[in-house]
Parts: sequence; C-alpha cells; structure tokens
Amino acid sequence: MDIDYFKETFQFSPESDSPLYEQLASYIKIQIQAGVLKPGDQMITETNLCSILNISRTTVRQCMDRLVDEGLLVRYRGRGSFIADPKMKRNINYLYNFTENMRELGAVPTSVVIKSEVVEADQYIRDQLKLPPTQNKVFKLYRLRCANNEPILFEKAFVPYYLCERIEFFDFSTVSLSKVLSERYALNLYRATETIEAIIINKDEADLLKCAAKVPGYKIQRISYLDSGFVFEFTTSITRADKCVFQLELYRNTSASKSPIDIRRQVTLS
Repeated sequence: MDIDYFKETFQFSPESDSPLYEQLASYIKIQIQAGVLKPGDQMITETNLCSILNISRTTVRQCMDRLVDEGLLVRYRGRGSFIADPKMKRNINYLYNFTENMRELGAVPTSVVIKSEVVEADQYIRDQLKLPPTQNKVFKLYRLRCANNEPILFEKAFVPYYLCERIEFFDFSTVSLSKVLSERYALNLYRATETIEAIIINKDEADLLKCAAKVPGYKIQRISYLDSGFVFEFTTSITRADKCVFQLELYRNTSASKSPIDIRRQVTLS
C-alpha cells in the first residue's frame, strides 16, 4: 500500500464508538473491496503504521490479527503482511447449488466433465448408496467445477442407475446435475449429511486444481436423501485449503423439539 495514499485517505473518527483497531481494519477492508488493494500487495509495516497514526503496537496488532482471522491478510515471517488471495467461503448451515451460487456472486460458473458413465459399483460405493442387492450399476460423474475459469472443486458424484436410467446422455458441462435429477427423474433433495475432512491433496487432484501437490485441502463427502429416506446421491468434493473457508452459524437452542432444519452450502469468492 502506498504510504502517501494512506495518509491522504485515512484518519480516525473521534466521534465513532468503534475502537481504533476496528476503524483501521474497516478502512483496509474497504480498500480491498474497492480493488485499491489487490491480492499479493504488501501492507504498510506495523512499525510504520504506529509511527504514522501515533498509536500503540498493540492496536495495530489487533487490527492485523482481525484481518488475518478473516482471511484478508496473510503473514510471512521476515517479509511482512500481504493481501490474501480471495477464498471460497461456504456457509455450511445450508444446502448449496454451485451453479446458482456462482451466478448470485456475479461469477461465470462452468463445469469440465472428466468422466460421465455407467459402471458397476464397488463395495464402498454400494455401502454409501445403500444399493439393493439386485442393483449394482451407478451413474458416475466426475467434474471440475470452475468460477470465471478458475478451478474451485473437483467433484465425484455417484447416483443409483435404477433411479436415473439414460442420464449418461445428458451433457453435464452445460446442464445442472441437481436440476436433471429433480426435473427429469423427480429426485428431490430432502436432506443431506456432509463430512468435512482435512487432507493433503495428491498429485492427480493438484493437476486438476492447478496447485502444487501435497498442499493442504478439504475433502467434503455428502450423502443426499429423498423424503422417503432413500439415498439417491453420494458426492465427494476436493478443494484447496487456501481457497476455502467454512462458516457455521450457531444459535441457542430455545426449544426441546427437534424438527428438521433447512441445510444449504454456500460458496463465495471474496
């Protein structure tokens, strides 16, 4: 960040009830949102900020810690603080539709189909889908999910074939799997369970996600159910840890009843 620009555009508001560190953090966030500060830009050093603003190191550190916690800054030992790359932010309280969510964000969603075929399920997939003994075939769909041509998720989906015969003839590079399942086969999602696991991304997955091998990532496994209780989809998604933040809203339980709640997964790029 240019020091002269900072001096011209920022000053503390004595009328504000917000602490000084929050005022400074808010200013920096606005500069990031406005595109003045871009990913990779180096922040003014903490020492310089203390001198320019005549505030304590503790106040500056509180501000920087807040921005690091929010994923807006990243610190490098011996180098300083830099504006972080945008991350995918997923509110895990709700079920999400990747295509719809990307469009809501103003991004262009695309899918690259890697595999789309009908196969015999192995025992692991059979167990996840709870296939009947006489039904061994599943529709297998591997896709790279992208936003503005940037890989976000490597997704592997499995659907019992007896529930969706001839689905392999759809072009899932241009159509939504969830929409086809709902509109063509009347498979409407009622609830889902998700398991999120920290992993090390292997070489094949890294090549698809355009990142180095053996970097941290997340594996998101989801089992989707109909209102009848039948499992109709099992999906595994792989994403880079530096591109994803999980957010969970928590509420105090004020009722003893345990009625079903709406669940949606949301992705944001900033």
